[in-house]
Amino acid sequence: MILFLVFFTSCDDLFDLDVVPPDLISADFVFTNEALVESNIADLYQRFPFDAINPYSGTSGWHDLNTQRGNNFQSCRTHGQMNFENDCKGFWDYVYIRDINFFIENIKNADLPEGFRSRLEGEGRALRAVVYYEMQIRYGGVPLVDVVLDPFEEVPEQYLLRSTEEQLADFIDSELEIAVGLLGANPSQKGRINRWTAFAYKAIANLWSASIAKFGTLADNRLTGIPASRADEFYMKASAAAREVINSGNYSLLQGADPVQIYSDIFLQSNHAESIYERIYNGVEINHQFTHVNQPTPFSQGQGSLSNPTLELIHFYENLDGTFGVPDLGPNNLYATGRGPWLNKDPRLYATVMFEGDIYAGLVVETYEGIDPTVGGTNPGAIIAQTGVSYQGKPTVGSASRLQENQFFPSTNFLLRKYVETTPQVPAQTEGNNWKIIRLAEMYLIVAESEFELGNLAEAATFLNFTRERVGLIPLDAGTITRDRVRIERTVELMYEGHRWYDLRRWRTALEVLDGQEVTGVRPIYHFDSGQYYFLVISGEQVQRVFREEHYYNPITRGRIQLFAELVENPGY
Repeated sequence: MILFLVFFTSCDDLFDLDVVPPDLISADFVFTNEALVESNIADLYQRFPFDAINPYSGTSGWHDLNTQRGNNFQSCRTHGQMNFENDCKGFWDYVYIRDINFFIENIKNADLPEGFRSRLEGEGRALRAVVYYEMQIRYGGVPLVDVVLDPFEEVPEQYLLRSTEEQLADFIDSELEIAVGLLGANPSQKGRINRWTAFAYKAIANLWSASIAKFGTLADNRLTGIPASRADEFYMKASAAAREVINSGNYSLLQGADPVQIYSDIFLQSNHAESIYERIYNGVEINHQFTHVNQPTPFSQGQGSLSNPTLELIHFYENLDGTFGVPDLGPNNLYATGRGPWLNKDPRLYATVMFEGDIYAGLVVETYEGIDPTVGGTNPGAIIAQTGVSYQGKPTVGSASRLQENQFFPSTNFLLRKYVETTPQVPAQTEGNNWKIIRLAEMYLIVAESEFELGNLAEAATFLNFTRERVGLIPLDAGTITRDRVRIERTVELMYEGHRWYDLRRWRTALEVLDGQEVTGVRPIYHFDSGQYYFLVISGEQVQRVFREEHYYNPITRGRIQLFAELVENPGY
């Protein structure tokens, strides 16, 4: 946001060195004017690290259960490219922190109405706490600067040294606690932090710290890791903060007779009852192109099919009878539809993924890759699969399949549906659908995970069942809930919302899950004689996935250490 004032001066004033330059506004003046203060905080919101909706570099698709079109996708996160010179998806912005500190220090003493001043200070403190949280989940402990430093004086050593991760976790929690007491309770402005947003972030941050304490390793210098003795304390704080949001009565889970439609609506509608905090877009000055690059290529304006769910993602979803399993694929197993092997699964799957034969914007999505003309049986050796060639009037290759001669076709023949608008031919950089940063479902999941790790299994099951029962899954109880069930439920409910990569790191399962991971898709084959399909498993990526022990934290990097010798690199880099 651009701030400007027009000053009317006399001709003599042009030569007066005491005149304030017209492109500068003094802090003393800004913090006596409510409109300018609002503009200042708006600028801080605009610079906040929202990136999940960016389809190319956002966190939504950078995880183990997704790949991208072209079969040559490589992410610095999933393919081991993070090193002492490459801070993959890093966030190290002390200019931004200084500006937030400056805002907080000035708003506290501003000559403005007390309620206004208090609320804005709370927003500033919450923003600062969340910025430090974003740094904690990447680096562990970082230099903790909570004052405005004079750029013309030597920086005190205490602000150059990295804090321990434990100190940073406590600072984040205490700042959010202060913010809670300062902020207003009105939940109507989804793009601004209120008391309940601060409680939600308090729950999120404390869940992270609890996981690091329970599953992580405490480094000798304590810059990474949190003492295991504090795990229960952080879990209790996380659960309590999430309950504050739930019990406030300001938010509710969307419900309806059609769970697929309801789950889809959560992400295609803005400002609804389930949403706590959103990244605001208007489709004009502030816009994105998530649908433009993800809708099926035949129905897009020159792109499409960017994010490709993997076969492993499909099998991650639970069956409606409470079981898990991998269906029989291959030429000896015919199915009536393109969803055939995956019927009767968690409805969230069908609101997240498009399959062969699904309807998108009233049009059929065709990802089949060949016709088997064999009569009385199947024969993969007889498959006809050529673009521009038909068999008895039916094209032998689907219009949305990876065999089309265009770089904008999927690697796995599964397409993303979640967050994708149902309008075809969406132009680039015109979309105004808000990104849901925090929603109520996550609060239920945080209580469930926290209570499970605290040993309160019945309580954990009660809260986990809120999201399960909404989509018709069998409820769990103290005898059936497990850690895997808790984590699977969190993963499928929050799929493509920017959580999965960080969850694998805080649970310390990324090494097991990611290193050497197989990434596959399917080749749907239409069997002409029976009018059914069979599915051949294919590789979804050409490059091996890699994760190393040091990747549980981002590197501080050589460049930063060369600038500030007091910094210490993270283990393994």
